Amino acid sequence: MNSRAYSGQSAKRPLHDWNGIHLRHSALSDVGMVRENNQDSFLAEPEFGLFVVADGMGGRAGGEVASSLAVETLKNEINTRFRELCSSDSQAREIILKQAVNSACLNIYARSLELPNLRGMGTTATALWLPVRNPAHPGQSGSPKACVAHVGDSRCYLLRAGLFYQLTSDHSLFQEKIRAGVLHPESPMASQMKSVITRCVGYQEDEEVDVLSFEPFRGDRFLLCSDGLSNKVSEKEMADLLLEDDLGWVAEHMIELAKERGGEDNITILLVALDT
Repeated sequence: MNSRAYSGQSAKRPLHDWNGIHLRHSALSDVGMVRENNQDSFLAEPEFGLFVVADGMGGRAGGEVASSLAVETLKNEINTRFRELCSSDSQAREIILKQAVNSACLNIYARSLELPNLRGMGTTATALWLPVRNPAHPGQSGSPKACVAHVGDSRCYLLRAGLFYQLTSDHSLFQEKIRAGVLHPESPMASQMKSVITRCVGYQEDEEVDVLSFEPFRGDRFLLCSDGLSNKVSEKEMADLLLEDDLGWVAEHMIELAKERGGEDNITILLVALDT
């Protein structure tokens, strides 16, 4: 099976200042049915509350390098600044996450200048940070709000009280034209425009990063995914599957649905549940 997978539950770690709420997660990445290599990367760091999906682009080698560098940089930045992140208010926290994404931008761009065969590479980056309580960093007193930082067309969804929300907005030519009111969602041009993204991490030294802060609640479930899933599986199907308790089974079933429907792209899924 041409996939990279991790499926499991973190140690029981209550969320910041919330007794009795625990975090479970599961992740799965698959090459799909057409591509020869997997240019997606993901990161699950429950002890630091960080979850990332990155979908690389820029040729066979470039996409893998870009997405891998993105998740590695985000991990290092958040680990280094974890105490500061936890003690910050939501506005300062958003700035930290933007800076972390742009550190990834700079690292990827610098690597592309070193190696001519990687010129023009880049990646999406969708990161979810949750306010976990880390025993190694006591005395956290910042905002209880979570934060999503986002560039590109990978997505973060939230299932809450039976309602399914897309927390991110795609940075694609298709969505930009829809938002501008010059294209209908059912246009025959959709399939061509969806693959053209208008922002990415690493094509230049820095990029505009979308950020969103919100308060997480007991029972919330999150889905981070590359467009290999969202282009093949409907939001209703995603929401229905997220109601299931076994996150590993949910990830596997979503992958199989995308592959049954063509699987032309790599498919990456990262699931997070906030349980009692």
